[in-house]
Amino acid sequence: SDETGRLVFREGALVQALRNGWWVVLDELNLAPTEVLEALNRLLDDNRELMVPELNEVVKPHPHFMLFATQNPPGAYAGRKALSKALRSRFLELHVGDIPDHELAHILEHRCFIAPSYAEKLVR
Repeated sequence: SDETGRLVFREGALVQALRNGWWVVLDELNLAPTEVLEALNRLLDDNRELMVPELNEVVKPHPHFMLFATQNPPGAYAGRKALSKALRSRFLELHVGDIPDHELAHILEHRCFIAPSYAEKLVR
């Protein structure tokens, strides 16, 4: 609502990022509703545009706009669905496995400035 209490439309984070050339990270993309995935597909295809029905406006992304997404494998966790090949083809996919315990302990030790023995206990 505005200062008078009247409901008004305000652009969300994605539209602001499109206009300003910001980077966006969408976490757990394969949990998103189908309508969201369809809108993203249009944004990431050759048209590179997002329709904002509330404004009756098509927003073209700023040249520096970047979109990143994460997901857990479908089937490995409840509720995750497989994304369509069309949508997946718009991303560069990186598959990251589990971090080995000794590497995780090393990261904790050096990033959190803790003793190696504490890092090992945390990992265990």
